[in-house]
Amino acid sequence: MINGMLEASRGSLKEVIKMDVISNNLANTTVIGFKKDTISFKDALSQAGSAGPDGSSSMVIIQSDMQQGDFQSTRNLLDFAINGKGFFKVDTPDGVRFTRKGNFTLNTNGEIVTQGGHTVMGKGSTIVINGSNAVVDSLGVVTVDGSQVGQFDLVDFEDYGSLVKDGRAFFKNIGDNQGFTPLETTIKQGYVENSNVNVAEEMVSMIHSLRAFESYQKSLQVLDGIDGKAVNEVGRLR
Repeated sequence: MINGMLEASRGSLKEVIKMDVISNNLANTTVIGFKKDTISFKDALSQAGSAGPDGSSSMVIIQSDMQQGDFQSTRNLLDFAINGKGFFKVDTPDGVRFTRKGNFTLNTNGEIVTQGGHTVMGKGSTIVINGSNAVVDSLGVVTVDGSQVGQFDLVDFEDYGSLVKDGRAFFKNIGDNQGFTPLETTIKQGYVENSNVNVAEEMVSMIHSLRAFESYQKSLQVLDGIDGKAVNEVGRLR
């Protein structure tokens, strides 16, 4: 009886976590460069006291889906979309961050920066645009009024498991892998990459999760009723 209630409680908790992930995905549907999160549950042997009767415990694994989102044309010369793998490198007060959110702007010094004012890193130096005609080719080389002024410093990683979200569109690398330059990646000027959240899929997942949660709750109620009845009936035995 106790084991059944424990399993139902764990199941309810799993669905609550899953609903939180789905809700966050839906809330960021319109955020440029946002990568949806996916959740999985894995049973692992554990020596901890919280392990289940069979010696196992449940691990919650939340990972970002790096699948490329659809491109949207903006005709803004400071909007960029990465076609293929990789990230823009951004210099922040907390260290280097990585993003696919390419709706950039210029600061007072003419440097390409994010909407939050963080410098977008180029190869060797920042990219400064002081001129009227800025063109970026597919390799990320920036030319202003016919003169090359820099190149975006794109980076990719062998293992995306070392990347964790830092905000809605930034990632930080918590692993030892320093990354590499993606050779087959190109840049499209005048485009942005939309989030890769599929609203219809997320809504279906939400409905399934809600139904599963309700089932677990009903199981808890039934088991609690049986437990209460057993206690009362045993108390009446002569």
